[in-house]
Amino acid sequence: MAIQKLTAPLDYVNPNYENWGIYKLDKNKDAFLIEVVERIIEKSRTTYPTTRALFDELASTLYQERIRVTTSRWKSDPEDEKDFWNNVKGQIIKFQKAQSWEDNDRAILETLLKKILYRYAYEIVANFKPRIFELAQKFLPRILFLFLNSKLNSPFKFLFRKMSSFYEKFIITGDFELIRNLSKKGTIVVVPTHFSNTDSPLVGWALSSIGLEPVTYGAGINLVGTQPLSFMLNNLGAYKLDRRRKNALYLELLKSYSQMAIERDTPSLFFPGGTRSRSGALESKLKLGLLSTAVEAQQENFIHNRKKIFVLPLVINYQYNIECSSLINQHLVEIGKEKYVSDSFEYSTTYKIIRFFKHLFHADTEVVVSFGKPLDIIGNEVNSNGDSIAPNGKPFDIKGYFEVENKIVRDEQRNFEYTKILGSKIVSSYFENNTVMTAPLVAFVYFIQLKKRHKHLSLFEIMLLPREDRIVSRDNMMAGMATIIVKLKDLEKLNKVNLSEIIKESTIDNVLANGMNSISLFNSKKVVYADSDGNINSQDVRLAYFYHNRLIGYNLEEYL
Repeated sequence: MAIQKLTAPLDYVNPNYENWGIYKLDKNKDAFLIEVVERIIEKSRTTYPTTRALFDELASTLYQERIRVTTSRWKSDPEDEKDFWNNVKGQIIKFQKAQSWEDNDRAILETLLKKILYRYAYEIVANFKPRIFELAQKFLPRILFLFLNSKLNSPFKFLFRKMSSFYEKFIITGDFELIRNLSKKGTIVVVPTHFSNTDSPLVGWALSSIGLEPVTYGAGINLVGTQPLSFMLNNLGAYKLDRRRKNALYLELLKSYSQMAIERDTPSLFFPGGTRSRSGALESKLKLGLLSTAVEAQQENFIHNRKKIFVLPLVINYQYNIECSSLINQHLVEIGKEKYVSDSFEYSTTYKIIRFFKHLFHADTEVVVSFGKPLDIIGNEVNSNGDSIAPNGKPFDIKGYFEVENKIVRDEQRNFEYTKILGSKIVSSYFENNTVMTAPLVAFVYFIQLKKRHKHLSLFEIMLLPREDRIVSRDNMMAGMATIIVKLKDLEKLNKVNLSEIIKESTIDNVLANGMNSISLFNSKKVVYADSDGNINSQDVRLAYFYHNRLIGYNLEEYL
């Protein structure tokens, strides 16, 4: 794999936006949504084979929606939300009173089903405006430099700032030639790690930087509807997700929307971890629902002789996470229940993104975005021709994985097994392409030493230790870091992980100082710091635990 480091943006593989999948999807959205709804109607005849079964599902959907409308209203909700579901209620009651469960009455319920699905579909559908995309690509990075970089003495310098300055802070690595070539031969599905609300703009920036066309992706409908950045999100290809809705019909529509967008050669992005990593650890257990849509789309593409689908893992590495406090609180509440009381408070997404960029541009730190090896939808690596590569190194055609007696056969259970295999390969890619930075390294060594020193205490008790019991001697800290760095370099030689340049080239003293400085940039408390005696301590063990989790999974703790 020819790993490269980007120093300047690459030309678009396909410079004509009228040929972009996301543009075509937007231009033909009405026809597209009709196809999505009709596919779900057709599938419902198998999922709910009787009139009674379909009625029960519609009644369940109504029940859940009325609870949502009553107890969980958002500003982004349509004004006629209550009226719509009251109307559905009236039709449900009317049908129930008739007590007619004959098959020929199913059409009445399918009309109601279609009404609900179209309601969902037009709430979800993505919008893409090329002019807004062009403006965002041209001016947003430079405006960020002007707004956030105090080193610019003249307000006009940002107009002439070289883009290479960006790539000193945003380090992008990967086999760009292979990825660009595959984007011509098939449909790219990007599957990044997810740690922060800043991930989506960073991934979009990275994809644009290497010349790939924009992707469609899911964004919380509350963000699209209420945030100051909503105008951008709502016009740059984001389809809207309402995470309050858990009913089967809504989830089926989301899956079908995602799958059919991929089938229509629309590059897509989704976070297979499902949501931001609350613990700070790399995702090791993926939610396979949306990921399965890529496998199902490949099946349909084989049936209709359409393009091959390539899955592109991507790892985002931060020195610090602007949401770490609220995320770790949520994680600790989940695993500790009554043992832990959260005091988290979250700012708006826009505010967090602005603060993130402000600290990034002003500090001696960076973000590393690492593209992994492209995979087919069963997890095999692929070559520049788009051929899947078998373990013996020879190319082969995965079409046979979907065939029975030389004929493509639809089989959801089989496809789910393929999705699990793909998920496992994506997780492996995350760990292999993770770039260890100084902040999580320092937090890891500190927290493991603290934990082993107080091995009789629970996690929650360690977090409540008084200041004098949180001390790790500088000698132990330095020795621990030396040991772990040696082990990490061994793993890097085996292509099991990547190391930042400072870890590979600098002294342990410099690595420790850089890590302690970086990890506390955004926090009011010093996450890991040297006290007046030079020993290592923490003002917030929760956050030391959060950052230390980034290196869990490499079995490094056994060496300390």
